[in-house]
Amino acid sequence: MRLHKLANTGISVPVIGQGTWKFGEDKHREKDEIEALRFGIENGLTLIDAAEEYANGGSEIVVGKAIQDIRNDVFLVTKVSAKNCSYKGVLRAAEASLDRLKTSYIDLYLQHWPSDQYDVSETMGAMVELVNKGIVKYVGVSNFSTDLMEEAQHHLGKVPLVCNQVGYHLNDRSIESDVLPFAKKQGITIMGYSPFGYAPGVFGMKGFPKIGSPERNALDSIGAKYGKTAYQVALNWVLRQEGLITIPKAANKEHIVDNLGALGWELQKEDINDIEIHFPIDRR
Repeated sequence: MRLHKLANTGISVPVIGQGTWKFGEDKHREKDEIEALRFGIENGLTLIDAAEEYANGGSEIVVGKAIQDIRNDVFLVTKVSAKNCSYKGVLRAAEASLDRLKTSYIDLYLQHWPSDQYDVSETMGAMVELVNKGIVKYVGVSNFSTDLMEEAQHHLGKVPLVCNQVGYHLNDRSIESDVLPFAKKQGITIMGYSPFGYAPGVFGMKGFPKIGSPERNALDSIGAKYGKTAYQVALNWVLRQEGLITIPKAANKEHIVDNLGALGWELQKEDINDIEIHFPIDRR
């Protein structure tokens, strides 16, 4: 398994983690979701990402069940909702997440979205308290601009800002303009979500290219050269960035096997150039 040294921590995590958005929404899928998480962990995907917002805490419950006997083998990430980002709200949210996850600590705790109700200083002050109490090991943010990352690090003081979790895929390369260069300069890990595109209607962005489209034909053609699928090409392209890890959702074993197929090989420069011609960066 290819590893990435998580910024400012001295520890290494897999470059591909397991996202759990939509997990816990349907009890009938819980068994499959737990089996998928366990299978991924067995195959080296030991970084698990959840959030209190996912299924109103349901994803954390599923994750808690999946890792109950192997907690120390997993690097656990979860997120506090923007609506809970007051000082006391963060502390309460963390305790509730611990209860749902059936654990005594969170490896990496993120502010899920910038808050229009509470100042970053208040939220980060609570994060520092959680670190001092040993409830949280590392602190990060999600969907933060460069200015907000800088502000968060300022208010964290001696507690380092470990990562910024942001959307990154072929049809959304916007972080390449500012967020990614800033993070690299500051030694902050970028954790990219939705590497295959957003769900229809989310952020008004495109999803994964449809079969028969010029963009999909390009990915299929490149994949044929390596004996890989278009999805594996897309995931390998995401991971070409130094200092970046990604967390695709995988609700079954087949998806995990497919994700693992994106590792152990590299796209040639000419193929990267071809991909980026078909998927240009939108600097807006």
